Amino acid sequence: MMTDRSRLGVEDALFEDEAHVMRQGSRQSDLKESYNKAFGKQVTVGIGFQIVRIHQVDESAETFTLDFDTSMTWCDPSLVDVKEPDWAKAWSPMVIFRNEVAVEEISKKIFVSDPSRGIVFCYIKYTATFYEILELDRFPFDRQILHLDISSFRPVNELSFAQFPERNNKIFAMPISMWDVQSAPDGMERSVRAIAASTASGTADQHGMHAAMRWAAPPTMVTPTEELLASADGLCYPRARFEIKIERRCEWYLWNVVLVTWALVSISAVVYAMPVADTSDRMSLNVTLVLTVIAFKFTFGSDIPKKAYLTWMDKYLIVAFLILALQSAEICLASQLAEGSRALAALEMGFCAVVYGLWTLYHLFVAAFSHRLYLPWAQVIGSQRVQIVL
Repeated sequence: MMTDRSRLGVEDALFEDEAHVMRQGSRQSDLKESYNKAFGKQVTVGIGFQIVRIHQVDESAETFTLDFDTSMTWCDPSLVDVKEPDWAKAWSPMVIFRNEVAVEEISKKIFVSDPSRGIVFCYIKYTATFYEILELDRFPFDRQILHLDISSFRPVNELSFAQFPERNNKIFAMPISMWDVQSAPDGMERSVRAIAASTASGTADQHGMHAAMRWAAPPTMVTPTEELLASADGLCYPRARFEIKIERRCEWYLWNVVLVTWALVSISAVVYAMPVADTSDRMSLNVTLVLTVIAFKFTFGSDIPKKAYLTWMDKYLIVAFLILALQSAEICLASQLAEGSRALAALEMGFCAVVYGLWTLYHLFVAAFSHRLYLPWAQVIGSQRVQIVL
């Protein structure tokens, strides 16, 4: 009678086949034969992550550095009742990180947690830097999904990943400078269970691969995903992506960049209090403010990421320069008109009211509703998951 795996608990589903192997007989020859048969099909490796600390997110290099622990478990029937296994010769999942820049293994502990069934537990502590494509078009109102892209040197016919039984993925990280770590979206747990159930039942997509398994454990803030990875050698390799959702804190940029830029541009409106005939003085003040804005931009230039496209901050500073440029053009035009004419007064009053009125209203909107400038998480997830690091 075939067992419905989707109705089993996570641990029962993980070790169902291995328990069946143990029931075949206690003789070593039978155990070895069952071991080869089970491993000839596929070994299920339960994997879980605990993020201890996120050190930094480097926008320029598009990397992030963190401390984390990895817990793995699998069943090795050849280690049943073995007191001191030779781990150099024992089977291992050969896990790798595909988007790693630098990985340092701090410590490693491996042992047989259940000798009666040959259940192996492996705990590894890492400090690592990973590569991540950052979407910064809304900088500094941006949200990012950081990935740990896990795979193995063993093809999918030998190994598959699953959630570590009875162990949630967690973040114990302290708050990151300039960033907030976000929790899993509401309702994700229900959709995760449905997808995981379809994967466990063997549902395949149009390419013949198993449906992607996604799961979450709110409020752990880490969302691992499992997908198959095709390689040039014609084999498919297992894959798991653990996701950490972060949101940039925009307050520093609002107070130190936006507010200062608004003040510098708004001060330029004092030229309309000067006589129209003083064209040189008016232009001198305007050019001085332009140079001040340029110098200010270079001052905090290292805090703004450099991308091939324009970010929100780039567009904002361009608008500031355009306002000052338009004002210079208006001063030149006013110098050609007769001083004291009604047309000139209407022109300058209209320009000042429209330009600086809109400039100030937009800043009031940003100050009051800055949260509306962030892209919704649903769109962030949809856009960034397309750019999987291959």
